[in-house]
Amino acid sequence: MDPAQSTSDAGGDDAATVSAADDGRLKRALGTPSLAMLTFSSVIGSGWLLSPYTVAKAAGPAALLTWVIGGAATLLVCLVFIDLAFRNPMSGGNVRWPRMAAGPLVGTAVSWAVLLQAVFAGPSESTAVAQYLGRWLPGLITQEALSWRGRLFAAALLLLFCSASFFGVVFITRLNNVVTAVKLVVPAATVILLLSSGFDTGNYTVGGGFAPYGVSAALTAVVGGGVVYAFTGINGAAVMSGEARDPRKSVPRATLIVLAGSLLLYLGLQAAMIYSPPSGLLNSGWHGLNLTSPLAQLAGLLGLGWLSTVLIADAVFSPSGSMLMGTSIKARYTYGAAQNGLLPRLFTRVNRRWGVPWIALSFNALVGVVVILGFGSWESIVSSISFFYGLSYAVVSVAATVLHRTETGRGWLGRWSIPVGAASFVLSGLILYWSGWPKVRIAVPLLLIGFVIYSVRHFVRGARETVPLRQGSWLLGWVLLVGALSAFGSFQGTGAIAAPYDTVVAGVLSAVAWWAAHRSGVRYRLGSAGGSTVDSPARQAVRAG
Repeated sequence: MDPAQSTSDAGGDDAATVSAADDGRLKRALGTPSLAMLTFSSVIGSGWLLSPYTVAKAAGPAALLTWVIGGAATLLVCLVFIDLAFRNPMSGGNVRWPRMAAGPLVGTAVSWAVLLQAVFAGPSESTAVAQYLGRWLPGLITQEALSWRGRLFAAALLLLFCSASFFGVVFITRLNNVVTAVKLVVPAATVILLLSSGFDTGNYTVGGGFAPYGVSAALTAVVGGGVVYAFTGINGAAVMSGEARDPRKSVPRATLIVLAGSLLLYLGLQAAMIYSPPSGLLNSGWHGLNLTSPLAQLAGLLGLGWLSTVLIADAVFSPSGSMLMGTSIKARYTYGAAQNGLLPRLFTRVNRRWGVPWIALSFNALVGVVVILGFGSWESIVSSISFFYGLSYAVVSVAATVLHRTETGRGWLGRWSIPVGAASFVLSGLILYWSGWPKVRIAVPLLLIGFVIYSVRHFVRGARETVPLRQGSWLLGWVLLVGALSAFGSFQGTGAIAAPYDTVVAGVLSAVAWWAAHRSGVRYRLGSAGGSTVDSPARQAVRAG
């Protein structure tokens, strides 16, 4: 039997399963159009309304470089997710593939990181809706954050959309197809209208040239400006692959269509944000740009009052559409975390009529309410989760290279699995480092909670846990080293290690971490593939490679 199909891999760790057979209760009803539309809906949310502004303010015209870097990193991540969904289509695979390839320690840590994403994603969209509605509904906003009335409104909105997700993925995707069509037309028309009405190349020089705050500002903005967040959900088709009719064909097509379309859209929006503002707004430089509803205000300044009204309305509509689809997708994150053993098996229960992991969905909704009440603003929520997206992308990249090395089946990338996976890991590591010390110093301690959870489980299980505690310890070492480098680097650290040498060091550290992770994963797979008397397919594949 192929170890990828084992329902109890990890040599006795019965708390977690990584078999596609566990998804038998889910409905396999999604084709390429539905997967593409649900992925588009997840990507085109509040990010397109706010990220081009925050990136322009942080980096000036170099913001275009920020999107190119973010797009390149996202392409590598997409290829990795496609390869994994081709090999082992399963819902919540972004959590379950790392567990399959690297063992329970990595599985628990990435489950924790992805669980944080799952419970923060819905609140990020509902708070964005509430913040924009604050222009029309008095009392929702106080001092650029939601008031308690606004927080209660955002929490009620989240619960409403979670309730819609209970009716199943088929119902949601049909509704989502109409919503997504509108969501794509409005931003595309916005790019054309803003550039045709106010294109001014003089903004390039008025604001201080291409990189007025240095190239490092453009790199930091990949995470800090919301670029990583803007591509959130690009793995939607792969994450839902366990519910696709023909995942080996539909997942690659849907993912690449969405990536190309969304990157072109974001580059157009960024160009509009750079070249459309009247030059008088840039007298204090790009840092001095002050727009509360950026695209809508630009439209008003350029005499497009009707477009301004449409954008304010769409500022409510787009995040609502993302929340509609995102609540369903993120429920699969929590479902996958339960399959990995981070949460009790209770969270893997699926409603028989609708094919929905209803306990995972309810859990996300309730925790999301707590997040909204505690944070109260889009910026604070988004900055809290972007780091964890980068981390989970890195760990999934390791899964792609390990499974290529240890499984006999041919993946979608073929011989390119290892170079693409390694490059994706290194670039993900650089993005984590570029996020800056203020975010790293918060994210790393939060992530360490995942390692504590695993350590407690390991010692409680005692003799039943046959996987050594050190298995997967490369992840802990890598995260701590990146954190230490961030403290002394040039990205809002002390600056003791100057640019670009700190970036070079971060890249080397990540390359070494990938090598250690890959070797560790291969050893783990060999150990779980069978005893010394069994010449398993995994062993044969490793010897042949």
